Amino acid sequence: MLRLVLREMGHHAERTAFAMLAIGAAVSLVLVIEGFQQGLLEQMRRVVLARGGDLIVTQAGVENFLASRSVIPQLSRSRIEPVPGVAAVHPLVLVPIIYERHGRKSPIFLLVYDTAGGPGTVVQGMPISRPREVVVDEALARMHGLKVGDPLVISDFEFRISGITRGAAAMFTPFVFVKYDDLIDFYFESDMVGDIMTLPLVAFFLVDVAPGFDPDEVAAGIEQADPAIDAFRPEALARRDATLGETLFGPVMQALLAVSYVICLLLIGIIMFAVIHGRARTLGVLKVLGFANRTLVLAAVTESVLLTVLALPVAWGLAWLTAAVIESIAPLYLLVVSEPGILVRAGAVTLVLAAFGALGPARFIGRLEPALAARV
Repeated sequence: MLRLVLREMGHHAERTAFAMLAIGAAVSLVLVIEGFQQGLLEQMRRVVLARGGDLIVTQAGVENFLASRSVIPQLSRSRIEPVPGVAAVHPLVLVPIIYERHGRKSPIFLLVYDTAGGPGTVVQGMPISRPREVVVDEALARMHGLKVGDPLVISDFEFRISGITRGAAAMFTPFVFVKYDDLIDFYFESDMVGDIMTLPLVAFFLVDVAPGFDPDEVAAGIEQADPAIDAFRPEALARRDATLGETLFGPVMQALLAVSYVICLLLIGIIMFAVIHGRARTLGVLKVLGFANRTLVLAAVTESVLLTVLALPVAWGLAWLTAAVIESIAPLYLLVVSEPGILVRAGAVTLVLAAFGALGPARFIGRLEPALAARV
């Protein structure tokens, strides 16, 4: 029976190729949605890990870098620095802002740093070297047509873009990197300031641990020195941010995934029904020769699974191409379609759907009269 299935697929090569392409396109939709979800979580992890430091200090009770308001008293630094094992302490603050240019508004994060925690690789221009310079993520630059040397006006306060970085975006929000001195000027001179005492100045501390000290023990010492703060390894904080992302966006993404899998099932069922219906004469002859309905249905399932196996490389190629196009047009988004876990999970589920989809024509096979079908 397997040999017969392979001969039928080879004899109708054009139909087989069309079925592979159609199934591959449907599976690629699954991979794109899976890749979008994983890319969203990966961006949230990267934002934390890219800041550097052996430990990240937050306000007590705050367990996230993004989407949680952390306010640390500046005096906490003087309590952290004497802790055994602390080599250096670097302040950070995140300021959410709405940026507007030519009537288009975008949410952004001002990531303010002093001696560490700034942008990663600058792909265009130079890092910050003069007052009122900023480094912006390429997603923001692409959305608003910004270039190195252009002004970046926020609340009537003008910065100057010294460089453009890549991969500094999370939760659909690009980052703009600013120095602390410029933040103070921004607070005083922009039109958003009321009482400066109510504005955030320190949200996090990056802590460098001296060689030979255990970061976990240093973290415990920091928390003991100042009960108003908590200390985390960056990896732990990144995991918490990813968990937050799953909580916020997981239900929507799971619903989209469910819809994409239903599309796969329906498409495979339609293709297999068309294939079986067009093979009525052959199936009638096989019934005359004594083949049972169960055997013929098993052959249809085998063909459906084989078509899906052959379509998986096509699906990955289409998904990779789609991801590349989306990231090129909108670098704010990251699509991780090549992660082995995604490919294995999507492939396994799709093969199960292929088997179920081939059961759709089972009633047609069972009702097929051998004598009548042989005369078709």
